Amino acid sequence: MNKISLAKRLNNNKRGYLIINAGQGKHKIALIGDVKNEYDTLAKLSKDILKNALVIGFAETAIAIGAALASSAGAFFMQTTRENVCENDNYIYFTEAHSHAMEQRLVYSDLEKIYNQVERIVFVEDEITTGNTIWHCIEEIESIFKGGKKYAIAPLTNTLSEERKSFFKEKNVDIIYIRDIDKEGFEEDVADILTDGDVYKIDSNSLNKDVKEIIFKTGIRTRRLINIEDLDVEIKRLGDFLEEKYELKSLLKNKKTVTVLGTEEFIYVPIKLAEYIDSISDADVYVHSSTRSPIEVSKLVDYPLHTRYEIRSIYDKNRQTYVYDLKESDIFFLVTDGKDKDGEADILEAVRLSGNKNIYLIRWDNE
Repeated sequence: MNKISLAKRLNNNKRGYLIINAGQGKHKIALIGDVKNEYDTLAKLSKDILKNALVIGFAETAIAIGAALASSAGAFFMQTTRENVCENDNYIYFTEAHSHAMEQRLVYSDLEKIYNQVERIVFVEDEITTGNTIWHCIEEIESIFKGGKKYAIAPLTNTLSEERKSFFKEKNVDIIYIRDIDKEGFEEDVADILTDGDVYKIDSNSLNKDVKEIIFKTGIRTRRLINIEDLDVEIKRLGDFLEEKYELKSLLKNKKTVTVLGTEEFIYVPIKLAEYIDSISDADVYVHSSTRSPIEVSKLVDYPLHTRYEIRSIYDKNRQTYVYDLKESDIFFLVTDGKDKDGEADILEAVRLSGNKNIYLIRWDNE
C-alpha cells in the first residue's frame, strides 16, 4: 500500500480501522516535502475538474488537501466544519455516519453566494470508503438550490467497491484519486493489533511563560468561503511578517529539525508556513496537527502511531482532542487560531513532554 497503513480506531464500533497516509501531514508527522508531493500529485490529476470550480474540503482531515487543490487552480474554496462559525444557525447540515464526530455542515449563505458562479463543485477527501456522506451532501445542496450542478470527488485514496463506483458513474460524478485499494479484510487486519503504545492524559495549569508568543493580525477567516489566492497572499504576508519582526531566518540558522503543528481544522496555514520555512532553511521540516480522531497507539514498529497525547481542545476545553507522535525538534512552531486557554495549556504541555524547549506559539488572530 506504499504510503498508507492501517490504524485501529479507539472506541468506534461502526468502523474499526482508519487509513493513515504517511504523506498527508495530519495525524502522522510528515516531512513537508512529502506532503507537498502528495498534494501536488492529486492536484495534477484533478486539473480538468478544477476549472471554474468550487472546492470543498471535508473537516477535518481533508481541509488542507482541498485548499491545496483549490490553490493549484486559483479556485474558490470552502470547508465543512464542526465549529460554530456564523450566527443564526445558518448552516446546511448532513452527517458522516462512521465518524467519531458525525455532524458536518456548510455555511448556507456562503454556498448561496457562490453556487451560480461556478460550473462544478469538487469534494475533496483523504479517503473515500462508501461515498455516502458526499452523496448525502450533494442531495442536500441540490434540494436547496436545484441548479443541476456538476459534481466531482477527489480523494487521495479510493476504497470504493465496484458497486459504489458504478453508482457514482451513473450519477455523472467524476472521481479522481491517486491510489485505488481494496479494503476487504481491513477490519480483521486491525482487530487483534496490540495497543500498547504510550498514552499521556494531560490536564495542565501551566502559564506557558517559556513559550514565545507571536500574534499575526489578519482579516481572513479560514472556515468561510474564500478565494484561495487571497489566503495564499495572506500566508505569504505571514512569512514576511515573521522575517521582518522576528528575523525568522536567524531563528532557523543551524537548526537541523523544525516542527510546525496545526490544530484540528486549522491545518492549511501551518502546512503552507512549513513550506515557506523549508524554502529558507536547511533543516528537516515536519508538519502535522492535533485532531478530534481517537486512534489506538502501539509499540509495533510497522504500526503508524506510537504515542497519544490526550488534551482539551484549543477551541473548546470541554472537548477531548489528541495529538500523536510529537517529535523533539530544535525549534517548534504551534500555529493556531484557537483561543481556549485550558486547551492551549494542554497542547503546549504535550509539546514540552516530547522534549521540546524552543517553542513558538503563532496566533492567526482574525478578530
